[in-house]
Amino acid sequence: MNFRLDLNVIDVQPNESRFALVLHNLSEYNIENWQLTFSVSRYVIPTSVSHGTLKQVGSLCVFETGAPLNANDHLYLEFSHTTKPFTMHDEGIGDACLMITTDQGITATPVETTLINLGVQSPERTPLTLPEPKAINLIPQPKALVVTQGQFALTDECAVVSDSDASQLAATWLAQELSAHLRSDVTVKKNGEIRLKQDTKLAPSHYRVSVKPQGITISASDECGFSHGVATVLQLIPTQVSHRHHAAYTLPCVEIEDHPRFGYRSMMLDCARHFHPVRRVKDLINQLARYKFNHFHWHLTDDEGWRIQIDAFPELTEIGAWRGPFETLEPQYTSLSKIHGGFYTKDEIRDVVAYAAQRGITVIPEIDIPGHCRAAIKSLPHMLVEDADASAYRSIQNYTDNVLNPGLKGTYTFLETVLAEVCELFPGPFVHIGADEVPENVWTDSPSCQALMKACGYTDTKELQGHILRHAENFLSTKGKQMFGWEEAVFGDKVSKDTVIFSWVSEQSGIECIRNGYNVVLQPGQETYLDMAQDFSTDEPGTDWACKVPLEKAYHYEPFANSDVTPSEFEKIKGIQCALWCEVTNTQSRFEYMIFPRLLAIAEVCWSAKEQRDWADFQARLSGQLQYLDRLGINYRR
Repeated sequence: MNFRLDLNVIDVQPNESRFALVLHNLSEYNIENWQLTFSVSRYVIPTSVSHGTLKQVGSLCVFETGAPLNANDHLYLEFSHTTKPFTMHDEGIGDACLMITTDQGITATPVETTLINLGVQSPERTPLTLPEPKAINLIPQPKALVVTQGQFALTDECAVVSDSDASQLAATWLAQELSAHLRSDVTVKKNGEIRLKQDTKLAPSHYRVSVKPQGITISASDECGFSHGVATVLQLIPTQVSHRHHAAYTLPCVEIEDHPRFGYRSMMLDCARHFHPVRRVKDLINQLARYKFNHFHWHLTDDEGWRIQIDAFPELTEIGAWRGPFETLEPQYTSLSKIHGGFYTKDEIRDVVAYAAQRGITVIPEIDIPGHCRAAIKSLPHMLVEDADASAYRSIQNYTDNVLNPGLKGTYTFLETVLAEVCELFPGPFVHIGADEVPENVWTDSPSCQALMKACGYTDTKELQGHILRHAENFLSTKGKQMFGWEEAVFGDKVSKDTVIFSWVSEQSGIECIRNGYNVVLQPGQETYLDMAQDFSTDEPGTDWACKVPLEKAYHYEPFANSDVTPSEFEKIKGIQCALWCEVTNTQSRFEYMIFPRLLAIAEVCWSAKEQRDWADFQARLSGQLQYLDRLGINYRR
């Protein structure tokens, strides 16, 4: 490239660091009218910038000085962040671009970025070292497993038998997976060696697997139980053929009885910050099912992108699904010189929902309100913007225009229209409404919001947040849906105790919600966020605003282990969820690296009883599971 950008740390204080940015013109040409755009993960103090001016929208910084940048010359500038000291290369420049104006117009020219110079020596990355695999390597650890004599030979002639409607979806999933192993298509027939047998005496989600030399029997009473049983059988299949001439895989003969510890076991995937294609989403869902998760939380809207087709408002995907240097939404994070985006059509969403259901997974859509709504607001300003609103605020992601206005009639038309189409698309009983990170000072100088507060007798703007969330909850209830929300959904004290609260800032907030009468799903960033770095080296991908989350730390997460919750309070934990936020996850390789193998550790935390979990034993079983990930070519952290 003709241009290069270097970032160096030049001064470090506990809560503020100063940086030097050097832009090199390596070309043979002078540039006259130009702006430098670059992305950073923190807020730049405007008054701290030397040698020019800087404006920031989200992660995008736009710097200009008015002076030319001559050939083989450089520009030096400094700025400060009010943040703890950086410890990782991923906290440097995400991408950079020069916007150069000539007589022919404006061109977006990519700029090479180098690793941030942190000025400190980095520890070496710790490799994943594991013991030899066990003979049987099931994850999560089942409740009871007995190894018996003999083996079952899985050959090309095998067939799957389903004896009830409850087992039909799981039987089809099993047949599809077996077809990928064998040289012939496996189908669901009336006779075969692998039987899915309904046993109404088993509790919901419980299952039994019996592998004998003559065949395999999976017993359960409901669809969830059959899905779990199929997942176990799939894990019993070795990665290599045992008898190549007969294309046979030999499974050990076992008797397994099993059931989950928590009823809700989930992963959230952020597809708004970076768009993930349908194939990537479906592959992840298949892995979630294999490790006995039963929900997939799909984060579909945010400031940086609207990813779901809404027929009533085509602008949401025509405008809000795309960002770039010449788009309504400015570029963010990566790809500053070109367009980035995408969205899921309704047909694609129905396909994903059906694919997940076949594997025993309920898809939960998230439409994040009232904050994190910039993509929607920029798409529908005629409906969602009050011209007289002079409120001045800045969100944690550095936006000043990303919150819905509860005082506008258009806001409720927008919400009800969008949620009605969402409810039609997703047959599951839950819709997640977000509710997180509404900034201070929003709505304070909005005439319509102040009028609403006066009419309702509200004294705190947080009550406006509760007002709009209660409206969403009431509307969703008319569609037969239960509302989920992040822990800030309780702000303003307006939503009912029927709303399930997802605790993410810390476990303490989960305890407070429980003691205020809410059921909770635990998703503490300190243990379950897969975008957190897995190691302490500066080279390790990820972030660390919550903390570093190595594999062992994720595995040892135990809800409320260090608190005084009572047994009755503990019962209000509906489950555990992990999450991958994708500000810096934009490729298949990085996607896999951040998820695996920590996903398997959290799967066991969600499923297996506390007294059954053993770190040394898990490592041996993980060693066996990595052979399967190798077979698929998954780029897990090694």
